[in-house]
Amino acid sequence: MATEGFPGGVDSVKSWLADLFGEEPGRSLWTVLDGPLRLALAQGWILGTSGSRADDLAEELAAADSSHRRFPAMLAALADHWRRVYADLRDGAGVVNLNLLAGADMEAVVLTGQEYGDQVVRQVVGHVFITRLDGDGWHIAALSRKLPIPGWPPTEQEISGLEVTSRPLGHA
Repeated sequence: MATEGFPGGVDSVKSWLADLFGEEPGRSLWTVLDGPLRLALAQGWILGTSGSRADDLAEELAAADSSHRRFPAMLAALADHWRRVYADLRDGAGVVNLNLLAGADMEAVVLTGQEYGDQVVRQVVGHVFITRLDGDGWHIAALSRKLPIPGWPPTEQEISGLEVTSRPLGHA
């Protein structure tokens, strides 16, 4: 995982975004995601393309080092989708909040487009990523405020306490 000096998982998310908007997304776009997220994404892609359940295929595609022949097509489809979802972060992202705990080994990373800079704004559109610390460093565990639950179909679990609110300056 790349480190630029931000605490927690911010650098992992920013590296993922840099790879996403690079010339050709590399394998690091996949390997920075944790196992349950990769499996849920693979299952969702399989259901979306074939409409069937395929546990063995999902496991093969979800591997960090997948060499399955369908892996490039899956990663390309996911990358295209993510480029649309995170288009406002293409030219850089500002960190809205640091150290927003989401669990014992997890934190929420909230990013917004650079257009807000250091302005004080009442509302800001932000993208939430859940990161998880493991033996290899920080990995992205969710691409929203909900943790993925692998299955047929994959589902999500709400994480309480991740509301990001702002208050006028000078108010507690």
